Amino acid sequence: MTAHSILIIGAGIVGASIAHRLSKTGATVTLVDSAEAAGLGVSAASFGWITCAAGDPGLADEVYRQRLQAIEDYAALDQEFGSRLCAPCKGAIVWGADEDETRDWADRHAKKGSTVWLIGAAEFSELEPMIAQPPAIAACFPREKAVDVGHACVMLVRAARDNGARILLGQKVLGIEAKAGRVTGVRLDGQVIAADHVIVAAGAGSAGIVEGFMPGHGISTSPSALVTLGVDAGRLSHVLEGGGIEIRSRANGDLIAACAVDHGQDDRVSADLASDVLSKVRRLFPGMDNPRVEKVEIGQRPVLAEGRPLVASARGLEGLCLAVAHPGVILAPEISRQVAELLGY
Repeated sequence: MTAHSILIIGAGIVGASIAHRLSKTGATVTLVDSAEAAGLGVSAASFGWITCAAGDPGLADEVYRQRLQAIEDYAALDQEFGSRLCAPCKGAIVWGADEDETRDWADRHAKKGSTVWLIGAAEFSELEPMIAQPPAIAACFPREKAVDVGHACVMLVRAARDNGARILLGQKVLGIEAKAGRVTGVRLDGQVIAADHVIVAAGAGSAGIVEGFMPGHGISTSPSALVTLGVDAGRLSHVLEGGGIEIRSRANGDLIAACAVDHGQDDRVSADLASDVLSKVRRLFPGMDNPRVEKVEIGQRPVLAEGRPLVASARGLEGLCLAVAHPGVILAPEISRQVAELLGY
């Protein structure tokens, strides 16, 4: 096979995953990002739950299978990286407003192929002793994973570099170069990087990069918030979703909570999110020693129009590919697989 020169725009989790996979194929890989380090975009504000449990069990079978496969993909990546890629996590525990809702949720996910069983309050307390009043019934998903996304991006990019990839950070892409209906590279400040293929994996920022070449890109944005809390002692062993909160511990011991947000970031929105999460943590996990909000991050997630593929080639411009998805963290290994297949690797 003739080796291609491939340039990837974006060092978030999707771009990092693509670079890591392609760097092992013999291709000439260049990864470019405007940030000074990998994983500083929306990836930095991602909760990092590799899950089916958090999603609607009514998802189309193919989509649900992709998310089940993502759990296996991250398990394999974690093994490849010596158990250092994923965060310490023993699965997920989810509960609804009442027992019937929890039983129904567990049953519907089990029918879709998830490994899930019901646990009572006593077993919940054994698994998560920090919780003050566990629900009577909860659903345990023991195979689910968590990843500290920024850390994972750094590890994937470092591995790609070690495999021979060229990493250009702090370099903003000013435009895509093309000639005679084929992409020829990208233009940076003061230089043009030649490439046979350009993969745009810059999340929500991808829309502006491909606008002139893929006007029907179908990318919009949706805000998401991540609240980080420091604690002096105490940690969670699972991702927990219930009681009005979605929360887990990071590898460094911090707590992070994912929050819904309806509009952009301002001081009032951040203060309200911080107050709400801190109040819930103190109520649900009184054993956490000195919880305090360290930061609130609001990122703009890319959202694709219904039916838009995870990986799409530009019409009329050979060699240009758009690789964007939501949930991007969960689907990053699948996207990297599809890109490799598209390029013949």
